[in-house]
Amino acid sequence: MSSQIVKLLAVAAALALSGLAHGATVRQLPSVVVKYGDLDLNSNDGVASLHARLSKAARAVCSQLDSRVLGLREQYEWCVSAATAKGVSDINNAKLTAFHRYGRKGMVASNG
Repeated sequence: MSSQIVKLLAVAAALALSGLAHGATVRQLPSVVVKYGDLDLNSNDGVASLHARLSKAARAVCSQLDSRVLGLREQYEWCVSAATAKGVSDINNAKLTAFHRYGRKGMVASNG
């Protein structure tokens, strides 16, 4: 992955469970490009901003599952969580990973 762009894909398993991706290929699944070349990932604010961008993008790619129906709501929440985690993993930045796992407390721990 580029150091400035990450592409989040809707999680195929969640879409398949909902029936929305029947016969869909990865190319057909919704995706969002998250640009972060403007952020300083050595700063806590930069890391928090990137995580917010990833979370927003994950909600967008998983939006087809966003429903008040309990089963779909659980799939939506799982999809958002998995897509955000995949974006964090693809970026492969220790501070971002700590923030994703532990919130702001994780950034304090990763500074030491």
